[in-house]
Amino acid sequence: MYKTLLILVCSFCVIQAFSQQDSLLKKFKYRINNYQAINFNIGAASQLNRLPVVAGAVTNSSSYGSFGGGYYSIKSTDRILLTTTAYLNTAFQSDRYNNPNNVNKSNYLSVAPQVSILNKWFSKNKFTELGASIFSNTNSSKNTAQNIPGLAKYYQGQYSFAINTGIGKGRLENITDMQNALWLSKALQTANSLSRPLTATELNELGRSITTANNTRVLDARKRTLFILETVDNYLQQKGLINKTDIRYFSNLNDILFFAFNSQRLSGTEKYIRFTPGINLYGTNQSQNYDSTKFKHRLNNKSLLLSTGINKYTPQNLIHQNNYGASLKLSYNNFDITDKGFTRGVITTDTKANSNFKQATVNLFYEHAIYPNTRTSINFNLQTQGGYQDIDKETSFFGSVSLVGTLNYFISYRTRLTGSLSTAYQKNVYSIGQYLNYLPDNLLLYASAGVNISL
Repeated sequence: MYKTLLILVCSFCVIQAFSQQDSLLKKFKYRINNYQAINFNIGAASQLNRLPVVAGAVTNSSSYGSFGGGYYSIKSTDRILLTTTAYLNTAFQSDRYNNPNNVNKSNYLSVAPQVSILNKWFSKNKFTELGASIFSNTNSSKNTAQNIPGLAKYYQGQYSFAINTGIGKGRLENITDMQNALWLSKALQTANSLSRPLTATELNELGRSITTANNTRVLDARKRTLFILETVDNYLQQKGLINKTDIRYFSNLNDILFFAFNSQRLSGTEKYIRFTPGINLYGTNQSQNYDSTKFKHRLNNKSLLLSTGINKYTPQNLIHQNNYGASLKLSYNNFDITDKGFTRGVITTDTKANSNFKQATVNLFYEHAIYPNTRTSINFNLQTQGGYQDIDKETSFFGSVSLVGTLNYFISYRTRLTGSLSTAYQKNVYSIGQYLNYLPDNLLLYASAGVNISL
């Protein structure tokens, strides 16, 4: 009888603990008034090689430089979710090759800016969204050779613009900070650092304090570390939740706040209808001065996408997560291609092509994620899509399915075991890029394993 009662009491406590985790994770709201981050990267390299030969020497030299910058901003309130990203990456390379019979020089320049903005307005669990994305990637090169008179030039440019509009119901919340609050509470309780177990309200406030700590911009990295630790510690101290501040208490704070291995974890349900028109322009210019030839290629891709669906992200508890969704997509792409060749300014070739690509697609996905501790993750993801397509009035059915399992296992702070196992099958599938490309029907099996060691 006593054993039965003990089992029932323990089961009730476990159920209550998991139910509290489930409820806190599901109800947590990621809120930050305005967070901004800026990053820059600069790189340079050069090399020189000299090899003596009978008639002199062969010399090969090159210089490389790159510069990049990025901007990220997020505002998450009860009424607005605004995210903005902007990037600029540039690169330059110069090469020179000398031998007794020839001198060859080449220069290369690449510029790639990108801007993306998306704003959602919420009212009574319904939302409207509006955004835009702009992308450009241009690169050019010049090449001269001493024994070939003239200059060879090459230019390639890609420009794309899309507008994102939509309406829907529900909201997906980022619950990673609440996940870490639960892990931190568990670690502190195991270390006997807490004066009493935290209530559901206090755990939610602890998650909010972690959000505040992580999303307050402090430029000095050392001061930012102190700010994050002090923000969370101040909350726990002010609530009178800590009975001792020994080294184990601070090591648990530092461990969870800075070394927890987390991918973004979501909670909530979202139903949506979205309409996305876009245009993609692609072109190349090639010229050879020594024979006065030029070639121009242009491709314009105008696209329309209408989609409706549902996504549901459900944290079962601190360790298990189930995500699934379904969507219906109707898409239209028009490809307009022009190729022209010139010799001494006179058109020698002029070809044009126009193609229309239409698809009606049903997409389904299911994902199960396991987080056994703060540094290990196991993920299983099933994706399927299928539908009907029309390519210049030639119709066919298409479909694909993939199953991927991944493991990232913590061995030590410097060592990780990683692995993946996947299988995929596709039939009559086309990919849309600079061109409409047919992907051969195939069955893929893939497995990998490795150990990452940081010295």
